[in-house]
Order: sequence, then C-alpha cells, then structure tokens
Amino acid sequence: MPTDLTIVIVSYNSLTDLQRCLPSIIRQSVSFTYQLIVVDNHGRDGVAPFIEQHVPAITFIANPANSGYAGGNNLGLQHSTGKWVLFLNPDTELHTGALQQLMQTAQAHPQAFINPKLINPDLTTINACGNQMQYTGITTCRGINELSSAYTGLTTVALLSGAALLAPTGLMRDLGGFDESYFMYFEDADLSLRARLRGYTLLCNQDAVITHYYRLGMNPVKFYYLERNRLLTLRKVLNQRTWRQLLPALILTELLTWGFSLRGITYLKSRFQTYAWLWQHRRAIRLQNEVIQQTRQLTDTQLMMGSTVAIPFEQLVPNPVGGLIKAILSPLYRALKPRQIITN
Repeated sequence: MPTDLTIVIVSYNSLTDLQRCLPSIIRQSVSFTYQLIVVDNHGRDGVAPFIEQHVPAITFIANPANSGYAGGNNLGLQHSTGKWVLFLNPDTELHTGALQQLMQTAQAHPQAFINPKLINPDLTTINACGNQMQYTGITTCRGINELSSAYTGLTTVALLSGAALLAPTGLMRDLGGFDESYFMYFEDADLSLRARLRGYTLLCNQDAVITHYYRLGMNPVKFYYLERNRLLTLRKVLNQRTWRQLLPALILTELLTWGFSLRGITYLKSRFQTYAWLWQHRRAIRLQNEVIQQTRQLTDTQLMMGSTVAIPFEQLVPNPVGGLIKAILSPLYRALKPRQIITN
C-alpha cells in the first residue's frame, strides 16, 4: 500500500544501535504515513528475533549476503512504497520533530535530496551538516565539531552525508540507487555528485536534528575503500579535460596518501590494492563515465564550484602538526588548482 515515506535502515551486527534508533523513530509525532524497513546485511547478532518480538510492524529483510551500505540500501529501495525514502544509519537517534521537519522540507522542495543536522553525542557540536569536498576528491563533514547552535535554517550543500539522507523515491530509482561497486564509504558523495549533474538540489535542514553516534577513525580497510572510491568517483563524473587539468594536484594528493600509508604494511597493501582494483575495472569505469557525460546538465565548473582548497589535516594528524601541514600545503594546492574550479 503506498505511503508518504519509507525509512530504510541497514543493519550489520547493529542490534545495540537499533535498540536506541528504532524507539526514537516510533516516538516521532508525524502528520504522514511511513513504512519502516530494516535490512539485515547477514549479521549474526539476533536482529530478526528482536524485531519480531518488539517491533513486528517493521518490514524485515534478511539479506543472504553482506552487500555493504550501498547494496543493503538498494535492497530496501526495491521494497519501498513511499513517495520519499530516508536512508538512515542504525547509529542515529532522532530528536523530537526531526522527521516532521524533514518531510515538510521535502514537500516544499519535491526534487531535492535532503540532510538533517547531525550532531555529536555531546549534543552541542556538529557531526555533519552535509559534506564538503576538497577539489581532489577528499570529503569531510561540513561544520564538524563546531557549535551546533551556529547552524540553523535551510541551506544548499555541495554533498550529502549518507547517515541520514532523504530523497524522492522516483529520483533515487532513476539515478540507479547507490553504486554497489563502492561497498562502503563514498557512496553518498558519488550519489550527491550524480544527482547534482542531473540538475537536482542538495539541501540541509539544520533545524531537523539527529544525533549520530559515530567516532572518527581510520583503519586499513576504511583507508582502502575511501581512497579507491575517491578516485573512482572523480574518474566517473568528470570529463577528460577536467581530469587532465587536475592531474598535478591529484599527484600531490597521491603522494600525501602514500605518506599516510607509511604508518604500516597493511596501509601500504591498501594503496596497491586501490590501483589494482581501478585498473581491473577500468573499462566499466570508462563506460560509466560515458553514460554520465551524455545525461549531465551541469558543467564540471558548476559541479566543482564551492569545493575547498585546503585538506583538513588537523582531522587526521593531531594539532599543532596537522595545522602546520595544512598551512604549508594549502598555498601549493591553490597554485595547482585549475582556473575553472571555483573554490572556497
């Protein structure tokens, strides 16, 4: 039966998070109908019996394999009956009125893709108000660790965070959903850029508040997927001319990421695996690029407008060292930036 909204949550051994997230959804007072789907990505923590006992109205889908964030959400999208779909991480908790605020924004902007304001568990600082991208593809959370009170109202953003992403269901399906080759990390950036290239708007309603119980960190597996998917995304969405003009800056970023990988042999293996995967899939990536170039409605200049020059090294390396590296390298990135890329 058709509904106004479908909420899709992908679980992978996320029972503890779901025990906090699901009640925060059920407590919401809303003026619309919604469907709630939990996709279990082949976890082994007893999510199915918990849902059957405590929240049987939920549509539960047992994925026979772990197909990652992208695959799990696409499976939920297939079963969506809502006019809009909210992809929600299990490690979130909705504040009072968050769902109503998001849907009011969606109804006022029916072709927009929307984020709420994601805050840290301290309830006073930002986790993300949308995301932003340095022009060589490194993405960061917009407003991270700044005061939550400084971010209010509705604003346009360059990229969306996948932790809580509201989209028109028809447009999501038209875009092909999330790219399942990503498995995890950067799917939200890829989707954001593809949506913008098709002329859709990305918004953040900073009055709709959700707590995100996320701890920033890095490990070799995450490093592999972040770097592989960063280069995959740029190769997919940019035209050949822009790609060639970006090469000097991209080489600089590659040197920096190689330097970061010197922290251990597993990180070094991740770098080699990144290049090996991209080479093995080069023909498929080229075909994706050709399709995107045929359907795009924005130029690369418009797409990259507002991207940042500086890489936030202070998020990776503790200050004052991180801040010093950023101060040294920012002028170099500014000098290497192609003229048509308008940055902040």
